[in-house]
Amino acid sequence: MNLSPQFCTSDLALDGVGLEAKTGAVTSVRAQDKLGTAFLVAAIGGLCGLIFFARLHTYGEPLERDLTTYAAIAHEMLGGKTLYTDLWDHKPPAIYLTYAAAEVIAGYGRDSIFLLNISAGFATLLACYFAGSAAGGGRLGGLIAAGFWALVSGDLTIQGNQPNTEVFLNVLLTSGFAILMRAENRNLGLRATLLTGLFFAVASLYKHIAVVESALLALAYFTWPPAGSRKKALANAVVIAGVGALAWGVVFGYFAGRGQGKAFTEAVFNYNAYYAGSIWQNLGHAMTWPRLSADAFGTMLPLAILSLAGVILGLILGPRRPWFFLLTFAIATHIAVLLPGRSFPHYYQLWLPPLAIGGGWTISFLKRILPAAFSRLAYIVAGATCGILLMLELPYYRLSAEIWSINKYGKIFLETERVARRIDHLLPPGATFYEWGNESGFYLASGHRPSSGVFLAEPTLAGPLAAKLSQRLIDDLERIKPELIVVDGLTLAQTPRGHPVVSWFEENYHPFSRTDRFSVRVGHEPHIILAQDQFVLLCRKGWQAGPVRMNRAN
Repeated sequence: MNLSPQFCTSDLALDGVGLEAKTGAVTSVRAQDKLGTAFLVAAIGGLCGLIFFARLHTYGEPLERDLTTYAAIAHEMLGGKTLYTDLWDHKPPAIYLTYAAAEVIAGYGRDSIFLLNISAGFATLLACYFAGSAAGGGRLGGLIAAGFWALVSGDLTIQGNQPNTEVFLNVLLTSGFAILMRAENRNLGLRATLLTGLFFAVASLYKHIAVVESALLALAYFTWPPAGSRKKALANAVVIAGVGALAWGVVFGYFAGRGQGKAFTEAVFNYNAYYAGSIWQNLGHAMTWPRLSADAFGTMLPLAILSLAGVILGLILGPRRPWFFLLTFAIATHIAVLLPGRSFPHYYQLWLPPLAIGGGWTISFLKRILPAAFSRLAYIVAGATCGILLMLELPYYRLSAEIWSINKYGKIFLETERVARRIDHLLPPGATFYEWGNESGFYLASGHRPSSGVFLAEPTLAGPLAAKLSQRLIDDLERIKPELIVVDGLTLAQTPRGHPVVSWFEENYHPFSRTDRFSVRVGHEPHIILAQDQFVLLCRKGWQAGPVRMNRAN
């Protein structure tokens, strides 16, 4: 062996150069990673800022009846009243607890609703990023998915700028989907399985339809498991289902333990079965054109085309598994939208996460499969899609918050807030009133508490609980004896002759004032005769009120 000084010196010199080069390369990679992470944080922060200011634009929009019902019930719950017995609505309990938590943080009113609005928007954006960056999407796929979500999540045509139950379903279902996808070809593991089950279970406690999406995604995981782990996949699917069953068991046990089990099941299961109608008839509309505005379809069409192109290419060129999951997510969403048997625009918010994720995956997939000379085409497609979405969305932000409400619902919620403000000036402190209709916004806008926990007239007019809820309402009103009753003309037009609640009004109240007539936007063929006046105010016999003018100048 030659150990000459020349050999040793030369070798040491070469090793030093190699070490320096390797160290420099590692330093360069670390610097690039830090730069990439900083860019990622800045991009996510910028998209969150976009959501914040977009929602801020409609901060003052008159709130629609679902939101005000959740807020009013949550407020009464914090005041000591119990859900489903003192306070009646037919949603599972999670939505009311969420609104109650927001009220504890931000107070009763618009601030708490705005807090929920932006929080859900931010959380779904992060879920879209993590889902979009899975399955080979990388940071590019994640950012594109998050960007698409930020651009369309507040769309006017599907009422996306206000925190109805769908915004919370999107947070939870998208998070569960992201966990399944980020496992790639590995087994989920117990912690990830439990977390997925928890997300899906909580989603179902906001709205029953989440069970469909959760079950189909768990079934897809079992049908196409990671390589060589079908038994583990089955065990994971069973755990996910078990978490959901346990969550519902705990909820039912809670209400049963408080003596409210029957009230809970009547509201959440019996009434909802009536409300939705025939499940099979609803699913029979799966191949029919949904009753949704052309503007709403126009918003979702660019993302739908992009996602469909990705699914086709992915299933042909592979790997197929993630695209199979995305297709399952889309099918489950379609079923979930159909199941309630209604065609309210806000149901279609559920389509936005799978379409945003599909768009992000498609752009990233194009970047990978295109020849290097054409790889920029992926960025061009992404930019063109964002440009189209901006062209569709930006004109809405030239409109005032009040015009957003009119475009979505007609003038009903503007009129509700106007009359509520007049009632607040009319009633002395501590006085109460009750609205016979479905406009719970009266209580939020006026600051007066409701005289009954039966907020909505609709379930007292028809359905399995009509007689029971009518009597409960009369008992509440007999006990409280509110100074005013606000009668909604549309509800009155639907009320059968001789209805016990209206008969009670006639015995104890007399007309006091009427509001102006105005048009109400009807999405489909009207099935009712519009009353001459939207709201009629009834004064309790024997109660002296000061003069009040209810004209439009007020």
